Amino acid sequence: MDQSLTIILLGHTGTGKSASGNTILGQAMFESRRALKSVTTEISEKSKVLFGKQISVIDTPGILCDGSEEKIKTYFQEQLQSFRNVLFLVVIKIDRFTDEQKRAVEAAMEVIGDQELKNSFLLFTRGDDLDNMTLEDFINEDPQGSLPPLAEKFGRRYHVFNNKEGGQKQVRSLLDKIDEMVTLLSLLTSLWA
Repeated sequence: MDQSLTIILLGHTGTGKSASGNTILGQAMFESRRALKSVTTEISEKSKVLFGKQISVIDTPGILCDGSEEKIKTYFQEQLQSFRNVLFLVVIKIDRFTDEQKRAVEAAMEVIGDQELKNSFLLFTRGDDLDNMTLEDFINEDPQGSLPPLAEKFGRRYHVFNNKEGGQKQVRSLLDKIDEMVTLLSLLTSLWA
Protein backbone atom coordinates (compact mmCIF):
# COMPACT_ATOMS: atom_id res chain seq x y z
CA MET A 1 0.00 0.00 0.00
CA ASP A 2 1.31 3.46 -0.95
CA GLN A 3 2.45 5.36 2.13
CA SER A 4 1.92 8.84 0.69
CA LEU A 5 -1.03 11.19 0.87
CA THR A 6 -1.71 14.56 -0.74
CA ILE A 7 -4.20 16.71 1.17
CA ILE A 8 -5.69 19.67 -0.69
CA LEU A 9 -7.27 22.42 1.41
CA LEU A 10 -10.17 24.35 -0.15
CA GLY A 11 -12.57 26.88 1.32
CA HIS A 12 -13.59 30.46 1.82
CA THR A 13 -11.17 33.15 3.02
CA GLY A 14 -10.75 33.12 6.79
CA THR A 15 -11.96 29.59 7.46
CA GLY A 16 -8.59 28.37 8.72
CA LYS A 17 -7.15 26.53 5.70
CA SER A 18 -3.54 27.57 6.39
CA ALA A 19 -3.90 27.00 10.14
CA SER A 20 -5.30 23.53 9.37
CA GLY A 21 -2.32 22.80 7.13
CA ASN A 22 -0.03 23.81 9.99
CA THR A 23 -2.00 21.61 12.41
CA ILE A 24 -1.72 18.62 10.07
CA LEU A 25 2.02 19.12 9.56
CA GLY A 26 2.62 19.84 13.24
CA GLN A 27 4.43 23.13 12.68
CA ALA A 28 3.93 26.58 11.14
CA MET A 29 4.77 25.96 7.48
CA PHE A 30 2.02 28.14 5.95
CA GLU A 31 1.50 31.80 6.81
CA SER A 32 -1.59 32.00 8.99
CA ARG A 33 -3.02 35.10 10.65
CA ARG A 34 -6.26 37.00 11.03
CA ALA A 35 -6.75 39.45 8.18
CA LEU A 36 -9.56 41.22 6.34
CA LYS A 37 -8.41 39.78 3.02
CA SER A 38 -6.92 36.47 1.95
CA VAL A 39 -3.43 35.88 3.36
CA THR A 40 -2.82 32.99 0.95
CA THR A 41 -2.65 34.36 -2.60
CA GLU A 42 -0.82 31.50 -4.34
CA ILE A 43 -1.16 27.73 -4.25
CA SER A 44 1.64 26.29 -2.13
CA GLU A 45 2.68 22.80 -1.06
CA LYS A 46 4.54 21.63 2.05
CA SER A 47 5.44 18.06 3.01
CA LYS A 48 6.45 16.07 6.04
CA VAL A 49 6.59 12.44 7.16
CA LEU A 50 3.90 11.80 9.78
CA PHE A 51 3.02 8.47 11.35
CA GLY A 52 5.14 6.70 8.72
CA LYS A 53 3.44 8.40 5.75
CA GLN A 54 4.71 11.10 3.43
CA ILE A 55 2.04 13.80 3.82
CA SER A 56 1.89 16.68 1.34
CA VAL A 57 -0.49 19.53 2.13
CA ILE A 58 -1.55 21.95 -0.59
CA ASP A 59 -2.90 25.29 0.63
CA THR A 60 -5.01 27.35 -1.76
CA PRO A 61 -6.29 30.94 -1.92
CA GLY A 62 -9.80 31.55 -0.63
CA ILE A 63 -12.58 30.36 -2.92
CA LEU A 64 -14.66 33.26 -4.34
CA CYS A 65 -11.62 35.58 -4.26
CA ASP A 66 -10.46 37.18 -7.51
CA GLY A 67 -11.19 34.21 -9.77
CA SER A 68 -9.32 31.76 -7.55
CA GLU A 69 -11.63 28.89 -8.54
CA GLU A 70 -10.35 28.92 -12.14
CA LYS A 71 -6.73 29.16 -11.00
CA ILE A 72 -7.22 26.25 -8.60
CA LYS A 73 -9.19 24.18 -11.12
CA THR A 74 -6.52 24.67 -13.81
CA TYR A 75 -3.76 23.75 -11.35
CA PHE A 76 -5.48 20.52 -10.33
CA GLN A 77 -6.36 19.52 -13.89
CA GLU A 78 -2.68 19.86 -14.73
CA GLN A 79 -1.35 18.25 -11.54
CA LEU A 80 -3.97 15.72 -10.42
CA GLN A 81 -2.52 12.91 -12.53
CA SER A 82 0.82 13.17 -10.72
CA PHE A 83 -0.77 13.02 -7.26
CA ARG A 84 -1.41 9.67 -5.64
CA ASN A 85 -3.85 9.15 -2.81
CA VAL A 86 -5.46 12.58 -3.00
CA LEU A 87 -7.82 13.89 -0.35
CA PHE A 88 -9.73 17.15 -0.57
CA LEU A 89 -10.59 18.91 2.69
CA VAL A 90 -13.26 21.57 2.29
CA VAL A 91 -12.69 23.83 5.29
CA ILE A 92 -15.60 25.45 7.14
CA LYS A 93 -15.35 27.55 10.29
CA ILE A 94 -17.58 26.61 13.24
CA ASP A 95 -19.88 29.60 13.04
CA ARG A 96 -23.20 30.60 11.56
CA PHE A 97 -23.26 29.01 8.08
CA THR A 98 -24.08 31.98 5.83
CA ASP A 99 -25.21 32.04 2.20
CA GLU A 100 -21.73 33.25 1.21
CA GLN A 101 -20.10 30.31 3.00
CA LYS A 102 -22.57 27.98 1.29
CA ARG A 103 -21.62 29.47 -2.11
CA ALA A 104 -17.94 28.99 -1.25
CA VAL A 105 -18.48 25.32 -0.39
CA GLU A 106 -20.48 24.82 -3.61
CA ALA A 107 -17.65 26.48 -5.59
CA ALA A 108 -15.14 24.17 -3.86
CA MET A 109 -17.30 21.16 -4.78
CA GLU A 110 -17.32 22.34 -8.39
CA VAL A 111 -13.51 22.58 -8.34
CA ILE A 112 -13.32 19.06 -6.88
CA GLY A 113 -15.82 17.56 -9.34
CA ASP A 114 -18.26 14.71 -8.80
CA GLN A 115 -15.65 12.00 -9.37
CA GLU A 116 -13.30 13.27 -6.64
CA LEU A 117 -16.05 14.13 -4.15
CA LYS A 118 -15.76 10.56 -2.86
CA ASN A 119 -12.18 11.48 -1.82
CA SER A 120 -13.31 14.50 0.16
CA PHE A 121 -14.09 15.49 3.73
CA LEU A 122 -15.60 18.56 5.32
CA LEU A 123 -13.13 19.92 7.86
CA PHE A 124 -14.64 22.18 10.50
CA THR A 125 -12.21 24.53 12.26
CA ARG A 126 -12.41 26.33 15.59
CA GLY A 127 -13.69 23.20 17.28
CA ASP A 128 -13.22 24.92 20.65
CA ASP A 129 -16.25 27.07 19.72
CA LEU A 130 -18.46 23.98 19.93
CA ASP A 131 -18.20 24.17 23.74
CA ASN A 132 -20.14 21.09 24.92
CA MET A 133 -21.93 20.50 21.60
CA THR A 134 -20.90 17.61 19.35
CA LEU A 135 -20.05 18.25 15.71
CA GLU A 136 -23.04 16.11 14.70
CA ASP A 137 -25.36 18.29 16.79
CA PHE A 138 -23.85 21.45 15.28
CA ILE A 139 -24.49 20.13 11.76
CA ASN A 140 -27.99 18.83 12.47
CA GLU A 141 -29.10 21.95 14.36
CA ASP A 142 -28.14 24.40 11.60
CA PRO A 143 -31.00 26.95 11.62
CA GLN A 144 -30.82 27.45 7.83
CA GLY A 145 -30.91 23.69 7.30
CA SER A 146 -27.99 23.83 4.83
CA LEU A 147 -25.43 21.74 6.72
CA PRO A 148 -27.28 18.38 6.97
CA PRO A 149 -27.72 17.96 3.17
CA LEU A 150 -24.16 19.21 2.65
CA ALA A 151 -22.85 16.56 5.06
CA GLU A 152 -24.83 13.96 3.07
CA LYS A 153 -23.23 15.08 -0.21
CA PHE A 154 -19.87 14.35 1.44
CA GLY A 155 -21.07 10.92 2.55
CA ARG A 156 -21.11 12.24 6.15
CA ARG A 157 -17.30 12.38 6.00
CA TYR A 158 -16.32 15.24 8.26
CA HIS A 159 -13.87 16.07 11.00
CA VAL A 160 -13.26 18.93 13.41
CA PHE A 161 -9.99 20.64 14.33
CA ASN A 162 -9.17 22.92 17.20
CA ASN A 163 -6.25 24.69 15.50
CA LYS A 164 -5.32 26.41 18.78
CA GLU A 165 -4.92 23.06 20.52
CA GLY A 166 -2.17 21.68 18.33
CA GLY A 167 -0.95 18.21 19.12
CA GLN A 168 -1.19 15.29 16.78
CA LYS A 169 -4.12 13.43 18.38
CA GLN A 170 -6.71 15.22 16.21
CA VAL A 171 -4.50 14.76 13.12
CA ARG A 172 -4.11 11.05 13.89
CA SER A 173 -7.90 10.78 14.19
CA LEU A 174 -8.35 12.45 10.78
CA LEU A 175 -5.74 10.17 9.16
CA ASP A 176 -7.46 7.12 10.67
CA LYS A 177 -10.77 8.26 9.11
CA ILE A 178 -8.99 8.72 5.78
CA ASP A 179 -7.49 5.22 5.99
CA GLU A 180 -10.96 3.79 6.70
CA MET A 181 -12.36 5.65 3.67
CA VAL A 182 -9.54 4.43 1.39
CA THR A 183 -10.00 0.84 2.60
CA LEU A 184 -13.77 1.02 2.00
CA LEU A 185 -13.33 2.56 -1.48
CA SER A 186 -10.76 -0.13 -2.38
CA LEU A 187 -13.12 -2.86 -1.19
CA LEU A 188 -16.06 -1.44 -3.14
CA THR A 189 -13.92 -1.01 -6.25
CA SER A 190 -12.77 -4.65 -6.08
CA LEU A 191 -16.35 -5.86 -5.56
CA TRP A 192 -17.58 -3.91 -8.60
CA ALA A 193 -14.63 -4.82 -10.84
